[in-house]
Amino acid sequence: MGRRKPSKERKAAATDSATVDLVDWLSKNPDAIDLIQEIGDALAGPVIQELDKSFGGGRPREARRQLTNHFWCDLLIAMAEAIEKLSKSLNRIPEYVTTVIMQSRQNEGRGALLDALVGLAVRTAWEPIKSMIHTAGIEELQRTCRILAVLICPAPEDHKAVQDGALLPLAQEGMLEISKERLEQVFPADWVHRLREGLGGA
Repeated sequence: MGRRKPSKERKAAATDSATVDLVDWLSKNPDAIDLIQEIGDALAGPVIQELDKSFGGGRPREARRQLTNHFWCDLLIAMAEAIEKLSKSLNRIPEYVTTVIMQSRQNEGRGALLDALVGLAVRTAWEPIKSMIHTAGIEELQRTCRILAVLICPAPEDHKAVQDGALLPLAQEGMLEISKERLEQVFPADWVHRLREGLGGA
């Protein structure tokens, strides 16, 4: 005989129990409380203000009423799922970067490198860069990597990967109106030179 479907009351009781467990967990993890409040404030503040401005007209409460019936929890669950996908993608970045390096070197007729050597260098470099995503943001970090690639490359004019992957996107952003010499002046004296030397001529 099949199991009986749990009643609405039993489902509610189980959910209430889970909520109590969450509150108990939060009481032991105050950093999580701060983050939850930050996201909640963003939803109740800037998000609602933007919606009121664009869709509220003279009656913002009516526009907001359309977003009841589980809209906000749907939004948060979809965000959580997207973050999970992003996290999995971030974990695959070292493998992707290793493949791109190996293909680029082969395409440009540069000396072959040992897969394990490239893989170790990429994984080790990725850890501090990954942590910067949270502080600097993805676009800023991407721009930083591009600028640094141009600065340390001994001959960007001979390096197609640097031309296509750094110079072109930076030019499209309008950044290359600033000359490389002026860009180098932003950094401490001799920093780029010392970095190149430290990287073995890059």
